[in-house]
Amino acid sequence: MPSPALPNEPDDVNRTLQALEERVARIEEHLGLSAAPAQAPVPQEPALAAFREGASAVPILGRMLLGLAGAYVLRAITDARAVPRNVGVFAAILYAILWLVLAARTPAARRAQTALYSLTSALVLGPLLWEATIRLRVLSPWTSAAVLFVFTVFGLVVSWRKNLLVVATTATLTGVLTAAALLVETEDVAPFLFVLLAIAAAVEASACLEHWLNERWLTASAADLAVLVATYLVTNANGLPETYAPIPHGALLASQMALLAIYFSSTLFRTLFRGHSLNIFETAQLALAFLIAIGGGLRLGADPHILAGMTTVSLSSAAACYWLAFAERGRNFVIYSAYGFLLSIAGTLIALSYPVSAAIWSVLAIACLAAGRFGLSWYAVPYLLSALVAPETFNEATRSILGGADTHVALVPVLSATIVAVACYFLALRNSPNGILHAIFAGFAFWLLAGTAAAVLTGGYHQLFGAVAPHAYCATLRTGVLAGGAVLLAFAILVWKRTELRPLIYVAMGFGAYRLLLIDLRQDVKPALVLSLFAYGAALIFLPGLMQHGRAPGA
Repeated sequence: MPSPALPNEPDDVNRTLQALEERVARIEEHLGLSAAPAQAPVPQEPALAAFREGASAVPILGRMLLGLAGAYVLRAITDARAVPRNVGVFAAILYAILWLVLAARTPAARRAQTALYSLTSALVLGPLLWEATIRLRVLSPWTSAAVLFVFTVFGLVVSWRKNLLVVATTATLTGVLTAAALLVETEDVAPFLFVLLAIAAAVEASACLEHWLNERWLTASAADLAVLVATYLVTNANGLPETYAPIPHGALLASQMALLAIYFSSTLFRTLFRGHSLNIFETAQLALAFLIAIGGGLRLGADPHILAGMTTVSLSSAAACYWLAFAERGRNFVIYSAYGFLLSIAGTLIALSYPVSAAIWSVLAIACLAAGRFGLSWYAVPYLLSALVAPETFNEATRSILGGADTHVALVPVLSATIVAVACYFLALRNSPNGILHAIFAGFAFWLLAGTAAAVLTGGYHQLFGAVAPHAYCATLRTGVLAGGAVLLAFAILVWKRTELRPLIYVAMGFGAYRLLLIDLRQDVKPALVLSLFAYGAALIFLPGLMQHGRAPGA
């Protein structure tokens, strides 16, 4: 009998093995021996997951209650004088810190356990310090403030490695709320004022290292409010209440400066060295810190030393803000330059007279334009406006142009302001491409030039013809200045193509018409009226042709 042929090629072997596998699979399927497909895990319902998490928290809640029971045991032992009171209080403080350590050592995934252990620590320490300070008087206010600071910083430190926000937040809340409560109850402001500032400084230091950013608003609000309350208690009309512990002026001034130093240095570090943009919190808090520090310092009285100190703080802070503005771009540049402007205005107004302040603002306006940075050039406008309005120089120029026939003005201040305005205009032309900025400074320069010209002409008229010469010709000279100024503006447009001057022609002619109708027509000297009509009419004749030739092609 011949034997079956064996496959002698690799392909034949593969086909034979595949056929055998198919036969075995059919036999297993027929006998019901095939493996069942693996089932996907059934997703857990959210409600069931929440129930299980809540159920797992029940034993933790039991431990929390045992922890509170332990605190009461320590209190009972202390009340029974089984141990000295200061020893019992010290043991209870260590007991509260122990629960904070347990919270920090809990795995980060066990959030409920971490939160309850932290809460246990807070519930032990807060009432403990209250009783030890208010009822037992074992701890002085300064000692209680120191304990709160140590507890808060310890909570920030032990939660650092695992970034346990709940532990850091609980420790910070405990420190802030307990300090605020003790400040009110003990009527001793200074210890808890400074501990709130110290806690704020600790949180800001952490923020500079990119930790606990969400807690900044809490500690900042507490520090701001504490300094405001202390300032009000000392500076209100009735003075500090008799039941309160004294608050030395030096301590209050130190707290105001500390508030400013904390948030200015923190903001500077985060923007300059960390590369962050100023956020809403930092912008608002820095403004509040400046307002509270400088405004609160000024409320302490007109002491020359305090005024000099506030001036120094304002101007040095303004210089720092401008330095930061040059180092930054975008939002940081805008905010820092705005702070620099406001602080420089405030610093000069505190201790300097208006003429001196106006001179400084004029220099700053020129400096802003000379810097050649577009955003900074715009601050030259409010600087120059402040220099013109505060000492009423702008009002003097306006009286010189629109005043009655017998108006007299001080020439020197107007002439000085005119030189500054003209310098600002030409600096704006050279360093800024913005036509609106050119037009603003052109308006300042034209108005001051017109005021100076009117003052010079009317003064020269009386010098030439005497003080008793008719004042009606002074009105004519002022109207002629406006009409002639409009013609000169049109020539400037025609020759130098300075199109930003065009609106000023309408302004000059509009005020000329006002003078002609309401002032010149009321003069009794008819030759003076004729000259006014002649000057204004001639301007109306020449201006359309000049403006038409000065119009840019295609305009």
